[in-house]
Amino acid sequence: MRTLACGILACLLVGLAAAQEAHDPYEVANLLRQIPPLTHDAAGRWPVICWEPFITTARDDGFRQGTPLPVETYRALHRRGLAAAVRLDVKYIPMALAIQRAGMPVIIMEGGGGNAPGSDAPDALHTLPRDFTPKGGVHPCPLLLAGWHNRAMQVRETLKAFTDAGVTVNAAWLDWENQPIWGTNEWEQSKHCSRCAKLFPPSVLRDYPSYRAFILRFRQHLFSTYLCAPVLEAYPGCSVTNWSVVCSTPERPATHYWGRFLFPPMDGGLFTATNPVAYGNDIYHALHWKTYFGDLPLTQDRMDRLYLHVMFSQLSDDAANLAQWAPEKQSIPWVCRYCPDMEDETIPILDRARYREFLRHVWLRGADGLQVFNARRPTRPHLRLEEVQDAVASLDEMLRYRRFLEGGTVMTTAVPHPGEDGAIWSGLRLGDEAIVRAFTLAAQPATLVFTPWEDAAILALEAPPAGATYHLSRDGERVRVVKE
Repeated sequence: MRTLACGILACLLVGLAAAQEAHDPYEVANLLRQIPPLTHDAAGRWPVICWEPFITTARDDGFRQGTPLPVETYRALHRRGLAAAVRLDVKYIPMALAIQRAGMPVIIMEGGGGNAPGSDAPDALHTLPRDFTPKGGVHPCPLLLAGWHNRAMQVRETLKAFTDAGVTVNAAWLDWENQPIWGTNEWEQSKHCSRCAKLFPPSVLRDYPSYRAFILRFRQHLFSTYLCAPVLEAYPGCSVTNWSVVCSTPERPATHYWGRFLFPPMDGGLFTATNPVAYGNDIYHALHWKTYFGDLPLTQDRMDRLYLHVMFSQLSDDAANLAQWAPEKQSIPWVCRYCPDMEDETIPILDRARYREFLRHVWLRGADGLQVFNARRPTRPHLRLEEVQDAVASLDEMLRYRRFLEGGTVMTTAVPHPGEDGAIWSGLRLGDEAIVRAFTLAAQPATLVFTPWEDAAILALEAPPAGATYHLSRDGERVRVVKE
């Protein structure tokens, strides 16, 4: 009898474990329970989109098959400021139609990497000497464009199928991180390739910094020509961007998304939106800790400061350059709290309250929408949902100031230094009004001293660790301050 009871208990425990394993916090029913509908009007604005598709169960494979969710589910997501993205593939046409019926914008988003599109043509790879051993695989010659032409024709054919089916694509926000890449391995391959030696200007292959600057500029033109143009031919009003497309100028070079170096001058070409990247990536510890903290011990506070320094950088550089050189372009950043490139669990994750604070500043530095990189994290499965919760919460809070988001000008693009204990702030100015958010990374409140208008009085506002929002209005030199 005891053996039977033990067997039954073992079966129950196995069943319970299987049930727990089968449950995923990201299941759409749970997501809808955990994220309330927006309390402010978001009609006509870009919704938040996510890297991970919405699922009905942990083992739901419907998205990969292009199977739509119920229209009412899409509507429920839309009420929460969320949209389901589709892939650039004809099998997603039924899903796009269901999303369209739900009253949501149709947004194409997909990731990609590797040698294509450059390799989408015969004899496209480097011609290397026998005694040269490349690191990893051999890449395409960057200046051969036949593969890019072939891919552009595929994009045209795919989008024609979408238009023929009655789909209106509102945005194509892609994550194509393909060759050509600006790495040292890519430079070495191009430098040793007999064909590239004839195609490249000699100054480009002379040294690595020259190659990197050239490829960064050239790559943005490639995507503009062979991705943007086909999309805009089919959908002239479409919003188009790609991973880390930013505006960079000699006066304000855009920072590499991990803070490794500064981008050369480059514009967005045909892209209608930029795509700055702001990730809480643990690689910052390996790249920047010694620079800012030397041999000081690793702490949550110091790591938070490092995260925020890098996360503010590319976003703010791009915002400054857009304001001066391309105010017609929108900004659709990629954001996330946790991106473990190092997969080192001894490195603290960015504090959630500080991440939410950062998201407020993303909006107040000109963001028009958000893409959330909420990839699966096997050791932290709850984060996939939390990333969405935080993004939607920031959207709803900032929608209270919608007219500033849509008509205001960015007031500051200063990047906080990791050692800074003073006020960190962002704001949008609209005529004689402004919305300002201020906080500090110090334990005690700091004071923000600034002039919100050139001909107005100097203000002193409290910047507490938890952050504070202020509504400013002026009458001549006098400025009225209301803490929200």
